Amino acid sequence: MFNPNLFQLLEVKPIENPNLFPFPFELHIGFSIVAFVFFMLRYFFDKRPYQLILALAIPFSMTLWLSENKVWFYTVGAIEFGLLLIAFISDLIYKAKHPELKEKEENSKKEKAE
Repeated sequence: MFNPNLFQLLEVKPIENPNLFPFPFELHIGFSIVAFVFFMLRYFFDKRPYQLILALAIPFSMTLWLSENKVWFYTVGAIEFGLLLIAFISDLIYKAKHPELKEKEENSKKEKAE
């Protein structure tokens, strides 16, 4: 009735490289795959450029596992920051070029309020 092997499943794995991430490689790759699929699906339906940028930026962080070199660590961080900045700016530009999106959002808010 009681299975002592159950406690092995609950055992927390040690941190592989605490300087890079506070979670193991398997969790990072799983997160990257889920994020990539999510943003690609959203891009398929919404066609907003920031979604495509983020679909590529999040899995790019996996390159940190290639080397423990500090220069590479900071280079990837700078590239990630740049991609996030580009995604933010592209969303602002996209919203400015598509004012009908603002009207749709306002209409949906009014419908939810009623």
